Amino acid sequence: MKRTVILSCSFLAALFAAVSCKSEIDDLKVSSLSGDVVIRASFETPQSTRTALSGGTKVVWSAGDQFALLSAGSRDRFTLISGEKTDSGEFAGSVSGTAPFYALYPYSDDCAVEGGVLKFKLPQEQKYAPNSFGNGASPAIATMADAASPAQFRNICGALEINLCGSGKNVSSIKVTDLSGAMLWGDCELALDGKQGTDEQTLKVTGGSNEITLTCENEIKLLASTARPFVIMVPPGALTKGFTVKMFDKNGEALGFLSTQTSAVMARRSFIISMDKVKVPDNGERADTLARGYFKEVFQDGGCCVNSNTTLPACPYLNWEFDSMATSAGGSSTYPEADSIFQHTVICGDADDLNGALLYPDNEPRYRMIYVNGGTATNHGRSLSEEGRQNYVTFVNNGGSYVGTCAGAFISSMTVGTPTKQKKEYLGIIPVGVSNTGYYGPTGMTVPEDSPLLDYYDFGGDLFVDSVKQAGGCYLAEKNSAHGVEVLMYYYIKEAGQSFFDGQASVWAYKANKNKGRAIACGGHPEQITSGERRDMMAAMMRYACDGNGQPNSKCTLTNGHERKMDQLSTAAKPGYARIGDRQYHHFKINLPEGAKNITVKISGDGSHNLELSMRKGNWAWRTDSPYVLSQPGTDKTLKFDTLPGGDWYVSVYCPDLLKVTCAKNKFAYTGDKSVLNGIPYTIVASWE
Repeated sequence: MKRTVILSCSFLAALFAAVSCKSEIDDLKVSSLSGDVVIRASFETPQSTRTALSGGTKVVWSAGDQFALLSAGSRDRFTLISGEKTDSGEFAGSVSGTAPFYALYPYSDDCAVEGGVLKFKLPQEQKYAPNSFGNGASPAIATMADAASPAQFRNICGALEINLCGSGKNVSSIKVTDLSGAMLWGDCELALDGKQGTDEQTLKVTGGSNEITLTCENEIKLLASTARPFVIMVPPGALTKGFTVKMFDKNGEALGFLSTQTSAVMARRSFIISMDKVKVPDNGERADTLARGYFKEVFQDGGCCVNSNTTLPACPYLNWEFDSMATSAGGSSTYPEADSIFQHTVICGDADDLNGALLYPDNEPRYRMIYVNGGTATNHGRSLSEEGRQNYVTFVNNGGSYVGTCAGAFISSMTVGTPTKQKKEYLGIIPVGVSNTGYYGPTGMTVPEDSPLLDYYDFGGDLFVDSVKQAGGCYLAEKNSAHGVEVLMYYYIKEAGQSFFDGQASVWAYKANKNKGRAIACGGHPEQITSGERRDMMAAMMRYACDGNGQPNSKCTLTNGHERKMDQLSTAAKPGYARIGDRQYHHFKINLPEGAKNITVKISGDGSHNLELSMRKGNWAWRTDSPYVLSQPGTDKTLKFDTLPGGDWYVSVYCPDLLKVTCAKNKFAYTGDKSVLNGIPYTIVASWE
């Protein structure tokens, strides 16, 4: 059965839409013939609507439509034999039971009438149909005194119509979550008490969840301004506290999130809740959980005394976002004062950004990874100053990852030679002493069979990467290594006089513990290669580094009724009370007792920014994975529940506000509301009885 819709809108105050309601349908007249029974179906005139409405709806039959004719202990299948694509069709089947009869559309093998109850299932997944609901997604019931009696089919559920637009957005699936916790799919029991198919029907849904998915066989390309409707059938009585919409692409990455908290969207039997057109917002999320909660993936250090590259080919190859700090003097061993001032402002901060580009107000990493170019390691470390070097160390200690090539490899270590004492210009994030090759030219690199880099690319299948540029880079001798350091690649070089580093480690990695990031050092220069195995080598190092990002951490466990103020700047001594930054998550826990009632989780702020609130049982409340998400504009959000299961619940606050960065030589400029750089203050409180 399909629905052909003439769209209309009626405006009520709600987040991304006011609600317009359209009636749907469905009376069928039945006749009985000798032998097989043929049922002729026709539709009643549309019901009156709750709001002003122009236009209407029409339902037509589709080839293959079937329904079940049920009585106590019997189930017979009836199939459409004529009337496809019209509003009047004939269905044929046989009758094995005795009166009274109940007809259920669509047919399923697990529907039944037992003890005065009609049992059937609402599916967890519905299929997208253009301008309609998916085939078989809208259950309907008819009551018959006997097999020859006329009957009327009436809808059991209502419909939610979401109208989306957005240039460049391709939707593969949509998930709708009921913010009251009402189940949107599962095992259904409809009381056969004479009220079935009316607004007073009693429908119970169990065994499912409050999230339902609409899947598209092919990606649906959204248009810039003309809305495409997506229709999802939902049980009546659902959506009383609003709902969240999550939109995904074919790779499983969230394109964006929408929410409304108005009770005016409550679903009613045989009505369509049609939400106003809305553009998919740019508040999406990576499919990889480790990639969430960062401003961007990569910060490229092309500062004083290292190569001032502003391109990093592995990033577009991986579809990663990155920014570059590039100074005017490039890889020179000296630098003008303007370069030093510029670098210090980016790394250490200024009045607009007290934390510097690398860190959020709570000293958590703002980027997923730092990449440091080749050049002169000692001079670069000196140019960073003790404050800048400490920001790098804090970045890695708090979960950010690191990749350095040539000078970036040197500076990641403790020293050159035996690691007895750390060189003050070095970062010491990998506890080794490195050795200088002094070699300029290409080298080969072999990949050991147990190298984790092979989890990403096979490098041609020969465990070898040829012609990697060497510019006086380093190697790691086994005697200078340390516990926990893993070798990812080895040098292969037969150049006369260079055998001293043949077979020595050329790429190595270190991750101190689960909370710290992974650091990777490479003696060569694959970073500017745009294709082939050397490009894959760089991409593999970056992916392995980022797969070693530190695990999320909770700010605290919220206690009943206690308001926590998250308003401290980075200069404060309480990072656990710090403000939230751009695209950052703050995680909290709640130990909810069994039997808790009237549960409220609330955040509030200055109202001039945007914050999102999510909640999930038993695991981190990422917006993509949480059953409760509020994403409407503004800072103030409240989740309310009559009751919830006891146990550990996770609550997350997310800041979707986004700044644009323009990068060039001696330029790292933000466009937008720069107040977010010093964080957005808010309060959070959870309470229950």
